[in-house]
Amino acid sequence: MKRTPLYEAHTAAGARLVDFAGWEMPVQYAGVVEEYQAVRTAAGLFDVSHMGRVVAAGPGALAFLQHVTTNDVGTLGVLESHYSMVCNPNGGIKDDVYLYRLKQDEYLLCVNASNRDKIVAWLREQADGARGLDLRDRSTDLAQLALQGPAARAILLGLGVQRIADLKPRRGVETSIRGEAVVITRTGYTGEAGYELYLPADAALGVWNLLVTEGKAAGLKPAGLGCRDLLRLEMAYLLYGNDISEDTTPLEANAEWTVCFEKGEFIGREALVRQRQDGLRRRLVAFELLEKAVPRHGFRILRGGTSAEVIGEVTSGNLSPLLQKGIGLGYVPPVHGAPGTALAIEIRNKIVPAVVVKPPFYKRARG
Repeated sequence: MKRTPLYEAHTAAGARLVDFAGWEMPVQYAGVVEEYQAVRTAAGLFDVSHMGRVVAAGPGALAFLQHVTTNDVGTLGVLESHYSMVCNPNGGIKDDVYLYRLKQDEYLLCVNASNRDKIVAWLREQADGARGLDLRDRSTDLAQLALQGPAARAILLGLGVQRIADLKPRRGVETSIRGEAVVITRTGYTGEAGYELYLPADAALGVWNLLVTEGKAAGLKPAGLGCRDLLRLEMAYLLYGNDISEDTTPLEANAEWTVCFEKGEFIGREALVRQRQDGLRRRLVAFELLEKAVPRHGFRILRGGTSAEVIGEVTSGNLSPLLQKGIGLGYVPPVHGAPGTALAIEIRNKIVPAVVVKPPFYKRARG
C-alpha cells in the first residue's frame, strides 16, 4: 500500500490504519465520535495527501479546463476556487473535483484518491495535441492537510499566518508557516469553517507536528477518515463511489449548480442538455429515519406507508452524533423526492419509516 508523507505521525499517534483506495490511511485516532466532536466544537487536523493533485499551466490551460470540467473556470480570479465535475461524453461523473486558480495561467485540480490514476490518464488523453498546455501530476511532491473547525482560524493566526485573517470562502493566499511555503485556501469538506494547506511533501511532517502541538490548547485533535465521512454526510456532500459514479450525472446528483451550460462546449454537455430537456428518472434525496436505527449503503428504499414497493437504494447512511438519528442519501424517482415525502428503509428485514428532508442535515451557526 502507498503511504503519505505523514505516515510516521499517524503511527506515533496510535492511529488505526486501513486500506483506503490503495493508501494506508488513519480511520481514527482516539475515536470517531471524539474526533467528530473536536471538529464541530474546536478543530480537527486531517491528512488528505492521498488525494490527487494535478497542475495545468500555460496559455492553453483555461481553454483545456473549460473543456474537461463542467463549471465555468473563466469566473475564477487568481487564488479563487470552485467545486466542479469531470464528466464522460454521456454526462456520467468521472470524478468530482476542486479547482484552484493559483496564478494567471496556472491551475490546480484536486481529485479523489480512488480516481487519481483514471483522471490523470483521462486528462492526458484529452490534452493530447493541445497547444500552450503543461499538464503535470504533482500528487507525490505536494502534500495536503485540512484544518477544520471553529478554532482553525485562531490556530493559524497564533502561528503568525496573518494573511488568513479576512480570507473569504473559496479564496486562498500564498504564505509561509515557520519558513515553509504553503498555499492556504478557505475550503474543506466538513461543513465547518476551515482551511486546506498545500505544501511541499518534505515539509508536511514538520507543519503537521507544529499544528498538533500549537493547536492542543484550543482543543485540536488529529482526525481520521471515519470522522471525515460523518462530517461530510451531515452536510450531504457527495462521496465518489457511493453517491456518484460514471453511472450518475450531476443533474441526478442534485449538483446541477456545478454545470455551466452557458459557457459553451464541454465534455458531456450534449448528454446533460438532453437529460435536462427529457426530465430525470431519478434524483438523489436526503432522508432522516423516524425510529432509532442506522441506514447503510446498499439498503433498499421503499415507498412510504404500507407498500413494499422498492423505489431506490441508500448510497450513504449513518447515525448522526449531533441529531441522534439515522440519516442518509439515496436515489429515488423524482415524484418521491420532495421534502416531507414519506419513505421507508429496509434494515435487516425490518421496515423503518423515514422522511425526505432538505439538505444539509447540519446547519452551522453563523456569526
